[in-house]
Amino acid sequence: MNSPATGRDKLMAVRKPSTLSPFRYPGGKTRLRTTIIDWISELGFRPTHFIEPFAGGASVGLAIAELDLADHVTLAEIDPDVSAVWDVVLNGQASELARQIRTFDLNNATAAEISAAVPTNQLARAFGCLLLNRISRSGIMAPGAGWLNEGENGRGIHSRWYPKTLSARIESANALREKVSFVQCDGLGLLGEFAHDRRVVAFVDPPYVVNGRGAGLRLYTHHDVDCERLFKVIEHFVGAMVITYHRSVVVERLADQAGIERRTITVQTGHKKKKRELIMFKTPSKRKRKKGVRAKY
Repeated sequence: MNSPATGRDKLMAVRKPSTLSPFRYPGGKTRLRTTIIDWISELGFRPTHFIEPFAGGASVGLAIAELDLADHVTLAEIDPDVSAVWDVVLNGQASELARQIRTFDLNNATAAEISAAVPTNQLARAFGCLLLNRISRSGIMAPGAGWLNEGENGRGIHSRWYPKTLSARIESANALREKVSFVQCDGLGLLGEFAHDRRVVAFVDPPYVVNGRGAGLRLYTHHDVDCERLFKVIEHFVGAMVITYHRSVVVERLADQAGIERRTITVQTGHKKKKRELIMFKTPSKRKRKKGVRAKY
């Protein structure tokens, strides 16, 4: 006979969000969802807003919305192709995108045709972006990235193209549209907009580039984020925040100067290799006040 579920068991069951993002990224954020969800639950207040200023695949923001852990979620992305996907999914035409994915006859010729075409509207741009993301090695869409060759079991470009699953994820994400907003903008601008509200929580996962070096250079087309400026914005952000970055002496120094707690975690890359990354936490109670200093964005 099964024993009755305890309150903690029920809570842990609720903390298992679905995978709603149709994107795949190298070292994606899905691996951090449980850590961030647990951290938010221990803050002692319900966030009025959860923001993800460098959304990309947005798996964390969607999980927060699905589990109803904040009053509202705002996603931001500057890449126009990735933005097209979220604009279509959350602001209209999600059903059309899902239908196009379900009915697309994928082969090398049709994939090449879509990749070479100049999109004439947001729907075409969104479909082209998702297609490239799913057929590229490790989901890398930056110029020069190649398509899957052998892939899983020799299936090549079909290895990560799951029409039923992808269309279902798009429809499920669209169902959250009353709780989730998307804006195409600079992530630093979004952080500045919400910088003075203590009940806002942010997840900051920028491209990993510091002083012209880092994996973000080859992974993303839009990787130019000023690390020094980012940490100035982070320092003056009064709400709670979790930040991820690659290990760097510069990043560790900036985090220490901003009074942010940092830890080193082990993650697994798309090639099954382990690497060390930084995860940093900032809560309203730990914010350092400096007399005479005002936030500048």
